[in-house]
Amino acid sequence: MTETSKNTAVTFRCPSEVIDSIDKQAKTTKQNRTDVLVDLILGSIPNVKVIERSKLPPSPAIYIVFTPDKKLLYIGQADNLQKRWNSHHKYQHFIETDLDCRIGYFTLNSVENINELIEEFQAESESTPTENILVTTGQLNELRQELYALKRQFDITFSSLSAIGLENLISRLETLKPPKGKQDWTPTPEDRREGIVRSNLGKHFGFNTTTDLENAASFYNKEPDQYLEELSGWQCKPIEQGSHRTRFYPPSTAQNKP
Repeated sequence: MTETSKNTAVTFRCPSEVIDSIDKQAKTTKQNRTDVLVDLILGSIPNVKVIERSKLPPSPAIYIVFTPDKKLLYIGQADNLQKRWNSHHKYQHFIETDLDCRIGYFTLNSVENINELIEEFQAESESTPTENILVTTGQLNELRQELYALKRQFDITFSSLSAIGLENLISRLETLKPPKGKQDWTPTPEDRREGIVRSNLGKHFGFNTTTDLENAASFYNKEPDQYLEELSGWQCKPIEQGSHRTRFYPPSTAQNKP
């Protein structure tokens, strides 16, 4: 067996009355559900200090090593628990980690029972339960921090909106939107006769640069020429047949002929 990750999460399937009992104890002791469950588990299984390993029974067993603050250090299995711990390869590491480390164990009738238990565990459904899920303290704290940050951000945003006034804000947003639909504008006689290039037509509607025009057109998912046609009511046409140069002309005015 290998050492356990400090961020390992374990899911338990519990009857609803057990969950209710855990919740009640968590509320009374001001602990989270995971800490309450760990206390119950560690308090209900036989265990000895690592330095008292000679007291372990000579039986097949599954065992865990944990610190006084409930940090799980190791999970293993042994055909003979006492013999296994007479020469455990991690013994020195556990002593150096904490002299009060303890070995909790579940004894079984035979080695075959260990293999059957492992096979049963491996056969458990891998689907994720949606109810009565217990998470690690670290995961719970991370979630609390994320929720606090989101709440703080929401409070700041809502306060700003309230200070401005929602109706006032909406009206401000409306004024910032680019113009839409046919607009009033005054073309010159020359514009009517010769047509008007895109840059000059754009200025009639407040677009002093090509970038301003393109940004406004993209707001409505339109091409710049199509957008100016909508605003002006004029049509974009080549200045002459076969030419790539274009101008905008009144609907009733044909472009110049070659």
